[in-house]
Amino acid sequence: MQEASERQQALPLDDAVVAGLLAGPNLARLAYIGCNGRPHVVPIWFAHIDGEIVMVTGPKADKVRALEANGAVAITIDSSTPPYHVLLVDGDATVEHTDGMAAEYPAIVKRYLGAAAEGYLAPMRGRVRTQRRIRVRVRSWRVLDFQTRFPKSLR
Repeated sequence: MQEASERQQALPLDDAVVAGLLAGPNLARLAYIGCNGRPHVVPIWFAHIDGEIVMVTGPKADKVRALEANGAVAITIDSSTPPYHVLLVDGDATVEHTDGMAAEYPAIVKRYLGAAAEGYLAPMRGRVRTQRRIRVRVRSWRVLDFQTRFPKSLR
């Protein structure tokens, strides 16, 4: 992985593979240590905002309690067709409480659902009292494109 210090490590947005993975409707797979001490991984919608990976979830989600206790996370964002493109991230997550729907949430939903987004969001508007915003500060990253950048096991 790209070496990082305690401070945030910027993702290489000028890299076409990274830019494509961050802009496309690819799921992030968020790995964290659960409250039971065991590793957990969940697929989740995300956005890349101001150098951070941002996700929104409900206040009762198991990952909220777990991330509040231990913010160490790993994320993979990958394409679904060959040659597979993969962004691997090691990061630190923080959880923020929102009043009402998180400001980023409608844009995230639209990115994944397109024209169907409003139909998904309409019943939630006015009903959602709070959400949880998960911000991941990138500590280190690695890119695989299976053309010039391969896992160590294939080199």
